[in-house]
Amino acid sequence: MSAKVVAIANQKGGVGKTTSAINIAHALQERGLRVLAIDSDPQSSLSIVCGIDDRRLRDLEQSGRTLYHGLVKKTPLLDIIVRGEIDVIPASIRLANAEQELNSPFGAATILRDRVTPLREHYDVIVIDSPPTLGLLTVNALSAADYVLIPCKTDYLSIMGVPLLLDTIENVRSRVNNKLVLVGILPTMFLKTASHDNALLGELRELAEQQHIPVFDPVSRATAFDKANAEGKSALELYPETKGIEQYRIVADKIIAYAS
Repeated sequence: MSAKVVAIANQKGGVGKTTSAINIAHALQERGLRVLAIDSDPQSSLSIVCGIDDRRLRDLEQSGRTLYHGLVKKTPLLDIIVRGEIDVIPASIRLANAEQELNSPFGAATILRDRVTPLREHYDVIVIDSPPTLGLLTVNALSAADYVLIPCKTDYLSIMGVPLLLDTIENVRSRVNNKLVLVGILPTMFLKTASHDNALLGELRELAEQQHIPVFDPVSRATAFDKANAEGKSALELYPETKGIEQYRIVADKIIAYAS
C-alpha cells in the first residue's frame, strides 16, 4: 500500500495543531497502521512531543538529519528518520531559513512532495505538522498531502482566520495538487460550560456549512494534553480517559475511510 499523506494545517498558532498531529498519529497506529510524522515547523513542537529534546535536536541538526537538510540540501528523507514509538522526521530552528533559500512559494511548492514520494512504500500514513503561517513550508505540506485537517480553537481570532486558510487550500488545489481533500475542521480546546465557546462553535459550524465542509465534534479543553506534550508522549498513550480525546480516534477512522 502506498502511504496516504495528511497535513495538519492552520496559519493561526496555539490552536492545537501539534497536539492533534501526535494524537491522530497514535490513533492511526492503534489501528495497526505504519505511521510516520513529519515536523515542518521550525519551532520543532512535534519533534519535542515525539521525545526528542533540545540537545538531541541540536545534534541531529549538526549531523544533517533534520527536515531542513531534506528540503534544502537534498538529503534523502529516509536517511533522517528518527525511529521511535512514532517514527519522525524532526525539524530545527534552521528550517526557518528554508523559505529564503528555496524559490518563490509556488515555484518551490512541490519540493516536499517530491522528497516524500520514496517514503510512501514504507508507511501506511504520513502525518505532517505544518507551521503557523501560510508561507512556503505550509504550501509544501499541502502540496504533498492527500488530505488536510484544520484544527481550530473555539475563539474569535482562530475562526476569523479560517477563510484565508481555505483560500490557500483552493490555490494549492488549482495550481499543484488537485487531489487534495479537506477532511474537515476539528474544533479544539473547547469548554462546554462557556457560553462564548458555544457561540463561536456555532459560528464555525455555520461558516463550514456554507462551504459544505464537515466539522467534527470538538475536543474538550484539558490539562492532560499539555502534560502529555511535556512528557514527550501523546495524551492517547498517557491519559486515554481524557474527555474529548476520543475525537482523535474518530478523525483517524475518517482518514482511514477516505484512504479505503
